[in-house]
Amino acid sequence: MTMRPPRTLVACAVLYLLAAPRFAHGQERGAAALDHLVHGLLVTPRVLVIAAHPDDEDTQLIAWLSRGRHIETAYLSLTRGDGGQNLIGNELGEALGAIRTQELLAARRIDGGHQYFTRAYDFGFSKSAEETFTHWGHEELLRDVVTVVRAFRPHVIVAVFSGTARDGHGHHQVSGIVAREAYDLSADTVRFPAATYGPAWEVPKFYRGARFTGVQATLSFNVGEYDPVAGRSYAEIAGESRSQHRSQGFGVLQRRGVIVAAVSRQATRVNEATPATSETSIFDGIDTTIARLDAGLSSDGRHMLRTALEHADSARATLDFRRPEQVIPHLSMVATAVAAVRSRMPTCQLPVGYRRRQDFVNCTPAQLDAGAAVEQMYERSAAALLEAAGVAVEATAERELLAFGDSMPAMITVYNRGRQPVAVSAVRLNGHTSQLPNPVVIAPDSAWRTSRMLVGLLDTRPWWLGGRKGDLFADKRSPADGLGRVSAISSGLLRGVAIREDTRRESEAAVAVTVGNVTVESPREPFVYRFADPVLGEQNRPVGGAPAVSLSFDRGLEWMQAGKSVDKMLRLTLQSYSTTARRYSLNVVSPNGLTVDSATRKITLEPLEMRELFLRIRGTLAEGRYQFGVIATGEMGQYAEGFRTIEYSHIPPIRLYRTSGLWLQAVKITVPAGLQTVYVQGVGDLSAAGLRQLGVPVTVVTPQELPLVDLTRVTTVIVGPRAYQASPELRAYNQRLLQFVKDGGTMLVQYGQQEMARPGMMPYPVSFARSAQRVTLEEAPVSVRDPKAQVLNWPNRISERDWADWVQERSLYMPSVIDTNYAAPLEMHDPGEPENTGAILTTRYGKGTYVYTTLSLFRQFPAGVPGSARLFVNLLSAGRAPTRPAPARQAPSRVQP
Repeated sequence: MTMRPPRTLVACAVLYLLAAPRFAHGQERGAAALDHLVHGLLVTPRVLVIAAHPDDEDTQLIAWLSRGRHIETAYLSLTRGDGGQNLIGNELGEALGAIRTQELLAARRIDGGHQYFTRAYDFGFSKSAEETFTHWGHEELLRDVVTVVRAFRPHVIVAVFSGTARDGHGHHQVSGIVAREAYDLSADTVRFPAATYGPAWEVPKFYRGARFTGVQATLSFNVGEYDPVAGRSYAEIAGESRSQHRSQGFGVLQRRGVIVAAVSRQATRVNEATPATSETSIFDGIDTTIARLDAGLSSDGRHMLRTALEHADSARATLDFRRPEQVIPHLSMVATAVAAVRSRMPTCQLPVGYRRRQDFVNCTPAQLDAGAAVEQMYERSAAALLEAAGVAVEATAERELLAFGDSMPAMITVYNRGRQPVAVSAVRLNGHTSQLPNPVVIAPDSAWRTSRMLVGLLDTRPWWLGGRKGDLFADKRSPADGLGRVSAISSGLLRGVAIREDTRRESEAAVAVTVGNVTVESPREPFVYRFADPVLGEQNRPVGGAPAVSLSFDRGLEWMQAGKSVDKMLRLTLQSYSTTARRYSLNVVSPNGLTVDSATRKITLEPLEMRELFLRIRGTLAEGRYQFGVIATGEMGQYAEGFRTIEYSHIPPIRLYRTSGLWLQAVKITVPAGLQTVYVQGVGDLSAAGLRQLGVPVTVVTPQELPLVDLTRVTTVIVGPRAYQASPELRAYNQRLLQFVKDGGTMLVQYGQQEMARPGMMPYPVSFARSAQRVTLEEAPVSVRDPKAQVLNWPNRISERDWADWVQERSLYMPSVIDTNYAAPLEMHDPGEPENTGAILTTRYGKGTYVYTTLSLFRQFPAGVPGSARLFVNLLSAGRAPTRPAPARQAPSRVQP
């Protein structure tokens, strides 16, 4: 029986991230951290920046506000960037969204901001807000944004985009629209009931970025301002932050000197009489002192905050980076006063679903503001006190992954690197606090260690995955304690979007430390597995849970030729994460028409053992898509999933989960005899493996290896998407590739960008509009201009059905001006746009054939779209005549660099 599920780029996949979140200013240490915390002790305004994607955020504004002005700043990205492209690897779709999520978190750790997301799935490039809203739902998306606004309670919203057609991308337009709507409506409890979306919050001011929105700037500021303690400017910090978006190729210079940024005031509720161009700060009209909080505090609370203010001023005046302990008495008084205010604050209403609702009250707007400000002051004063005292906390475990239900020893170490004794009185492990029988005093330049059992880590997979309704992820609930601090084990449920992404933990440890005469809780640290890499040095990998056994095939989809006998081996990797030996029975799920040979149907895995099994499948399948998989059954139940780990140096490991099965995609296809291809992979390019599975001889080489390849033994050179952009070596070698075509070879080049218009890149010139045309509707009509074109007829006849079931888009970065030497057999365009014939270009060049295609084969082929396979084979066979005998050539072996 065939099955055709909704087509996604990662079939049957679930992502499991084990992030290594830090305190918001975790990249700072020593003097820089202490300076930031002391000067920001009682700074309470909040700013929310809103845009559409990872890499859309204004890192200069965020760094200047957070690092330079100590403002609590957050970025709300509507999406996780799932629909983008990937310059550093082959992950696409939800896997890419997971990478870009971690890149955003890495950026926030550098620029000091916090991070939120909505449930919107990035479905790819959109040309209008109207189209985008058809995918996400206007009201659904606005509910998410309102929820975030009410959770963060900003005094200022800054929309990066204008909300008009000037923004280009439809997602950008929508972000600008819903940002303004959230400003207008976040206090509307009729349309957005507080019981569901959180207590109402009215934002005082609304701005738009003025960098590229076309709006007139009303306020400018120097983000190039130098911070002598940090040793660099806020623009330099922003450059490092933006450069974390490596998957999108957004590395930038860390510029020095005066750099002016600007915003435009669009609406205000606090200083309407003041002309926007007369403002000197985005907080004009807003009381940014602690006096603003008086209306939300008791008389005792107001008095205690005045005490905190006096000592905060004294702390700034006496701060000496060489002798930070001198500031401890003042920081102790600040922490004591703020903690007392915090203990007297009412617990304000949280969204429906929280278990102890009787503990909450309906707070006034002033109480909501004061509650958020006091919580921020408490965290900063505690962190400042511990930094001044030289206290550091580490949480380590003996290995990286722990089977669900198992336990392992873990070590919590408290270091006193200061000049005064400190004492530990309690340990908090995954939400549970245990008091020590007696406080442990830690002398200067010493440490205290305690061993705890880390028990069966919970399977807390990312809240946004595990199901989508259209292009919105499921509306899941996340755990939180009464103060909104997220823990894997703490009770209560909030809408997932209300939880800051940078506060999510799978495991955590904290200790109660007494410094001077005040006890504070340390920032929560994740447990890590620490080891020394011989080349890279110290490595810290987050500790997480895993199934007792994982079962993984190499890929989630295997191509087969329909109606032809198949005989192939599939590798199944089994990995035990259990600390005891376990025995399993293996049950194979296979479609009719195939037989499966395996010498092993029962297996015993020793503790932490990894083993490979090879399954031989033989038989014939009709055209269609079929399920194939293996289920392991043990005494603790059934296991039917596995994962692979995605690792890049700038982000924590990401574990890509999928079922212990794969799709068998059988397609009617003819592959000409005698093909010998060399494939230079591009970015986000998974096509080579699929071509091999269909019987095309493929040798994958890097651009650096090309000079060592004997091209006289090759029929076709395939260049992957954006390979020229990613590889200077390939650009330098291009003339030899064109000579290969002149000498009679075939060259298939998949889409590039503006670099393809450079002289000499293609046999004949093309040019692109500044914003190159795309066909973003995957169901857009395709017109055949030349029904007799060989690429549409041989070796496979391309018909209307080959354009069915495409995903995300048809074509991208299409040239607008095409030299007449090219034949263009197809035409396609989105509704209301001009015709474009740039999807496939072919030309005879010397004795050979050159093919350039902007079709999104890199998305369609891994997704199992049958027509993409037939088209791919036709394009790489374009230089072969149907009657031409196959040359007697041998495929080159893979060349070592």
